[in-house]
Amino acid sequence: MRKKAITKPEFRKIFIVRFLIFAVIFSVAAGNALSELYDHVLKSEVYESTSSYRDKIRESAEALSKAEPGSDEYKYTLNDLICRLTFYQIVGYNYAEVEVGGLKLATDKDTAFFWKTRDDKKDVLEYFFIEDISYLKPIEECLKNNGMKDERQITDHWYRYERDPLYEMLFPDHDVNFYSIKSVYVNRKEHTFIPGVIKIVVVKNEIEKEYLVDCTPADTKGYELVEYDQEDERQLVTAYRVAPGLSGKDIYDHTVPVVGGGQISYDDKTYWIIEDGGYEIDKSWHVGFSDYRKDSVFVIAPLSSALIFITDLAAAAMAALVLSVVKYQRDRTVWEIFDYRVKTTEAMAHDLKTPLSTIMFYLENLEQDSKDPAKVLEYKNNINDKVVTMDHMIGDILLLSKSESGKVELSKEKVSVKEVVAECMKEFPELKTEIKGEDITIDTDRKVFSQVIMNLLSNCDRYGKKGSTVDIAIAKDILTVINKSDRTYDDAESLKKPFVKGDDHRGNKGSGVGLAIADNNLAMLGYKLELSSASGEFIAKIKFKP
Repeated sequence: MRKKAITKPEFRKIFIVRFLIFAVIFSVAAGNALSELYDHVLKSEVYESTSSYRDKIRESAEALSKAEPGSDEYKYTLNDLICRLTFYQIVGYNYAEVEVGGLKLATDKDTAFFWKTRDDKKDVLEYFFIEDISYLKPIEECLKNNGMKDERQITDHWYRYERDPLYEMLFPDHDVNFYSIKSVYVNRKEHTFIPGVIKIVVVKNEIEKEYLVDCTPADTKGYELVEYDQEDERQLVTAYRVAPGLSGKDIYDHTVPVVGGGQISYDDKTYWIIEDGGYEIDKSWHVGFSDYRKDSVFVIAPLSSALIFITDLAAAAMAALVLSVVKYQRDRTVWEIFDYRVKTTEAMAHDLKTPLSTIMFYLENLEQDSKDPAKVLEYKNNINDKVVTMDHMIGDILLLSKSESGKVELSKEKVSVKEVVAECMKEFPELKTEIKGEDITIDTDRKVFSQVIMNLLSNCDRYGKKGSTVDIAIAKDILTVINKSDRTYDDAESLKKPFVKGDDHRGNKGSGVGLAIADNNLAMLGYKLELSSASGEFIAKIKFKP
């Protein structure tokens, strides 16, 4: 089986894959939540009111079918049916139609009405319906001029949000308008009216305001003026059609009576007896309703649905992000180890190849000049130097491995920083140094700390500007080594990485692990190494309190 190649991980690809997976998983949960929300809204008070008005419409239709056409009872029952259809239009957000004999009625237009008792002796309501809804436009203008919503806007707003649980929770107080009749023109025979002076009571943010608007049209011929005092004002009810796209084609539920008291409902050509009276169907009246449940959950509860949808995406993104970070960090660690191993191997091979090539060159010359004692001695010394160089390289590599493992037993003691620096300087007799500052004592491992100072001075000796002085400053919590340099490094911190050299090419100046060893050793001791470069100076700082 072919081994999978180790490649550098890309967080974006890792995240996208996991996000798509979790989006599918969480979409199932979101679907269940939307279904629960849909059921909740269907069982809400709005739909209970809808069901109640359906029953009232059936009741009025049946009563109208039994009344004698032209009689007062027929007129009052007809107006009662129209009124109930209007209320259903307000609360139902759907469509209904009634047919009684040859009379057909439907919730298919905007309207308004008010009512009063027929006379003082009989408790019978008499309804008056507006002749033309456009007569109420002055009310709309008044509200618009005062920065208020008119009834059309409020109705549309309620239709969109009233059934939404989240909206009810966030905005429990709705804007409400109440219209009261101060004067009106009525046609008692036709039970129609034309508005006169209307009082508007606007409740916005629990603040109530009143406005008087004269809606009287230019022509009121054939209508009788009726005025009301403060106590006898009649409420004006406006009913705007909130689902104008619905019509008879959307009817799903028909109800017709069964002669003898039973009732039957049918959908298209499917019939079923609700109460089996054993009689034939009486087609003298029937009622049809559209199915409000055809509205999707995104229509009947847009805010709550959006919250579920956004929560679903956020949860999927969060879960994907967490797992992506974990996988990315793991894959990046594997990649960094792999990349480090490759680069280390290449660097070691390159550094060891140079002295080996030199040794091979001298060995070839040694064979040719074997009879010349001076040449033999020269070649022998040069070979010995290269072998020592290789030995130092291998020692540095082993020391780096030991420092990286962190498995070094530390033996702490009171150590004079100035004393350690002075001892290490003896190993570099040609290096000019100057120590400044007061001596400090630290509690550390002398051997490990000395190795750090040796490596820093070695770095100065190898890469410093010839003839320059290395400034060493000792302070309370910091030791600073400043080395003059012929160049400036944009990223001096990168020199702490193994096998990274400051002269941009691999040569015989060192193995390139000195600063890496110093950094690892200081980390073991609880200290920190910071490197910087500016204005021809290379600065190494050891912070004893990182």
